[in-house]
Amino acid sequence: MVFMNKIFFLILSVVVFANTTFETKVSPENREAMQNKKIKCRWVCDKKLYKEQKIADAISFYKNSKDYKFTKR
Repeated sequence: MVFMNKIFFLILSVVVFANTTFETKVSPENREAMQNKKIKCRWVCDKKLYKEQKIADAISFYKNSKDYKFTKR
């Protein structure tokens, strides 16, 4: 039981320390941007376009590779 108490207090102190250490301050501009739906949508859309561009680059690399052949079914 004493071992469990020690572990509990150790975890509790780490959580409290981490909470105070990693506390970030949000500027008024950042707070407005986080609440703006258009900016959130733009971020999601840009992220999706970035992933699609990476996939397209990989496909074109394999299509142009001499070691890899695509087969049509």
